Amino acid sequence: MGAYVVGGAALKIDRHFELGYKDLAYRVVRDCPECSDVDYVIVASALPELSAHQVDLGIHVVQWIGRRVPALRVESGESSGLAAVDLAASLVSSGRARRVLVLGVEKVTEYPTYTANYFYSLTLDYEYEVLRGISPPAYAALAMKELMNSGVRRECFSGWAIRMHENAVSVPHAMLRFKISLESFKDSQVLAEPLTLYDSFASGDGAAAVVVSSKPNEGDSSPEIVYSGAEVGLPAYLRDRVSDLTASVGLLRRAAERLGLDLRRAAVELHDSYTVYPIAILKGLGYLDDRCDLGGFEYLNLSGGLKARGHPVGATGVYQVYEIFKLMTDGLGGRTAPAEYGLAHSMSGPDNSSRVVVLRR
Repeated sequence: MGAYVVGGAALKIDRHFELGYKDLAYRVVRDCPECSDVDYVIVASALPELSAHQVDLGIHVVQWIGRRVPALRVESGESSGLAAVDLAASLVSSGRARRVLVLGVEKVTEYPTYTANYFYSLTLDYEYEVLRGISPPAYAALAMKELMNSGVRRECFSGWAIRMHENAVSVPHAMLRFKISLESFKDSQVLAEPLTLYDSFASGDGAAAVVVSSKPNEGDSSPEIVYSGAEVGLPAYLRDRVSDLTASVGLLRRAAERLGLDLRRAAVELHDSYTVYPIAILKGLGYLDDRCDLGGFEYLNLSGGLKARGHPVGATGVYQVYEIFKLMTDGLGGRTAPAEYGLAHSMSGPDNSSRVVVLRR
């Protein structure tokens, strides 16, 4: 039995100070006609115990949105969203469910920035990294230095950020819908040399929904989920090089070989919490040289990526799948991707874990 993405919706990622987890979930379901007829709900979220003092979020969300169907919550750090979509596809393909609503929802702006950054740092190993002052930006800076020392130009990373901001301008739910220049990039705040603020993702609250069904929509080319996979990597402190993202590179390579797809021709949403990571992944796959010419990619992070669309942590993977669904059907922000395949990639921490979901038209 197949598993098809037949609908969805996404809220604008922003600082929604007036809305809690349940309110965000309710608003995205309200905007999603396909979300009414489901027999299972999966909620993807990484931080509610920390940011809202709430456990068992799946049940509370389902009660709040007025459903009386089985529900559970998936937590897998930054890759929670794709883990939830993977589980939904498994439930549908096995016949355990007919239509599954996947809700990604996250609140990251309830506290001062330093507290939110601390919550985000807990995607790392608390005992071995966080207690010793290691942070995600520190790892990203180390990875960037490694690539630069091996010949990659600094402009590779600024070029990625500029392209993501250009892509986000037309995306209704993107957080940073404005272009940036190389000059403004050079003037941005340094987070950890050589990493700057414009190398980092946009942090905001968000909620996105997709419906996974055993049957496609009538008369519609509902994309089918044809592959989902996961890989666990070595902790960054045990690698020879932080920039060797072997879990992501290996998983993406296997998916491409299995399906015969070329990432340059697919609608791809690649995890880019920091600009160094997509460059490292694409170099590892052999798509880029040290000049980082991205001109051969037709539909790469048309959402603006985590960099400019925004990164509501556990909800991001659901946003990615929704965006690919829109690009492959009726369009996203006035753009379509007439590709056979769409691929969403997510990782938690600096390649601690990696997940991939592939859709086929």
